[in-house]
Amino acid sequence: MPSVIDTPEVVSAPQDLRLKLTRVIKAPRARVYDAWTRPEMIRLWFGPEGMKPSEVSTDAQVDGAYSIAMESCEGKGASKATGRYLQVNPYDLLQFTWDASWSPGEESLVTIHFRDMDGGTEIKLIHDRFSTKETRDGHNRGWSGILDHLVEVLEA
Repeated sequence: MPSVIDTPEVVSAPQDLRLKLTRVIKAPRARVYDAWTRPEMIRLWFGPEGMKPSEVSTDAQVDGAYSIAMESCEGKGASKATGRYLQVNPYDLLQFTWDASWSPGEESLVTIHFRDMDGGTEIKLIHDRFSTKETRDGHNRGWSGILDHLVEVLEA
């Protein structure tokens, strides 16, 4: 069983719907960061349970774009997330806008911090600017599954 710390923290206030997830992955920080920025690595792990990436493109620089298309493993549907990188500090921080096809018209913000830990890397994912509690809670389920896949791939 992989060593995982998953501490979801859901903060809800009228103007601030935020999701925070923290994990420790038994892998070097450079490898964990690369898993978030290199299309060939993203294809190995990105997607919640039952979904897999079908097309991935990234330009991990400030104002660079990314696109991750996912399809159902059973061929019963597809979805897509796109956005722009706002902050890119290699091996320390990624921040990007998040525009998901399942939440049309809602552009939110994802920030990922990377930190060395004994025997691995801590990632702290903060997802802000949701328009509703339901959208935030749906993303909590999605990100939890996605991070499970990331741990499986990087700790294999």
